[in-house]
Amino acid sequence: MPEAARSAINTACRGLPGPGFLLVERMSTKISIDARLRWPDVKDDYVLLFEGHSIGRVRLDGTNWVWSITIPMALPDWAEGTAASRDEALKTLAAAWGKLLAQTSPERLQRAWELENAFEARQQKLAAIEPDEAQP
Repeated sequence: MPEAARSAINTACRGLPGPGFLLVERMSTKISIDARLRWPDVKDDYVLLFEGHSIGRVRLDGTNWVWSITIPMALPDWAEGTAASRDEALKTLAAAWGKLLAQTSPERLQRAWELENAFEARQQKLAAIEPDEAQP
């Protein structure tokens, strides 16, 4: 991503724990990534959302911030990494997400969202089953 586009990324996430947004320039279109705490009482683990879909995670692991794109499809090696700071990890993940969007067909991305929805529906169904009704 060009340096000018990098500087256009809004890291409103500095004020977290509330929701924050990253704006990424993608072929003259801006995309918005929402960063939220994964758990309310853990201040160093974030889930990232794009158009309501979970796309990644940024978390503190010792002294480094680990970031990864976590959508249900095969991903290139550059879809994860480490950074020295939370803001650097958020910016790097946002840049990788922009690159992935540019390289992924809308049909393939839609298939990933369908897999995500199927997984969530199954999880909800399993949670609704009483423990004594569950099959071994």
